[in-house]
Amino acid sequence: MRFARIVAVVAAMAAGLTAQMTSTQAQDNYPDKPVRIMLGFAAGSGADIPARFLLEQLRQITNGATFIVDNRPGASGNIAVDAGAKAKPDGYTLLLASTATTAGNAALYKPVPFDVKKELVPIAALHENGFALAIGPDNPSKNVAELTQYLKAKGKRATYGWATTVGLAASVAYTSGASLDMTPVAYKITPDAVRDLSAGQLDFVFVDTLYASGQERQGKVKLLAVTTAAANPAMPNVPTMDSLGYRTSDTTPIWAMWAPTGTPKPILDKLANWFMQAAGSKAYADFLLNNGGVPVKGDAAFMTKKLDEAIVAWNKVAEVAKIDIK
Repeated sequence: MRFARIVAVVAAMAAGLTAQMTSTQAQDNYPDKPVRIMLGFAAGSGADIPARFLLEQLRQITNGATFIVDNRPGASGNIAVDAGAKAKPDGYTLLLASTATTAGNAALYKPVPFDVKKELVPIAALHENGFALAIGPDNPSKNVAELTQYLKAKGKRATYGWATTVGLAASVAYTSGASLDMTPVAYKITPDAVRDLSAGQLDFVFVDTLYASGQERQGKVKLLAVTTAAANPAMPNVPTMDSLGYRTSDTTPIWAMWAPTGTPKPILDKLANWFMQAAGSKAYADFLLNNGGVPVKGDAAFMTKKLDEAIVAWNKVAEVAKIDIK
């Protein structure tokens, strides 16, 4: 009996050692299959465009590793955030999301199906993407002051569109600050709101600058102001909403790559090294600056701090603006 117990113990130790070796080998070989990047916005959107450029930089850095964008638009990014948070923590499903779709949605949507502090860990910061106050090409307003008078003249017939929490928060900051009584129209994706704006069916939409800059170049919208604290380098002559008396910079989103809590540290370290290289590349910085984005390079500790700051800012926005999305 004693011999049998010894054999059982040795067998269990051997099995444990084999499992540990297999796990270590898997981490060393990571990734040996495609990695999915969950993204809560549509293909071709201001969130999707830099994601695909970034992953091309990543492919070069990793000598050909496969990273695939998995677009899951809807609920201002909540669908993708929840899918990323609930994914198996093995490094093969990651989440590309901003402080707006994590902290912002948690503050504005009641309830959200995820707990960003418990279910997700940041890997690396990627970029900052402010929003721009966009109007249609036929709107006669040349600045925000003229737009305000134009909207007051329309009265309750005036409408604005929103498809993201940042767009909604900026719209509320503007309309409440300007004492405008307008009708909000919710959209699943920003391109649909911009399409209606261009057609004259909406009076304004706050659009992320990476998407808005391309729409402006095509003559589909006119941009009157940006939500960031400082002027956007790609739009140096466009004023900030803050400078016009409408505080919007507190909710400017910083985008980052995230992984489900429990992802092995060796994999997180490998990913952090790759993503920080890609985000810090000159090619990525030039792409962002030419298209309305701003490069941000930061590690997991940096993003944890930014997330905590965003949670405080968004809770304040929800309280002051009395936004509660069911």
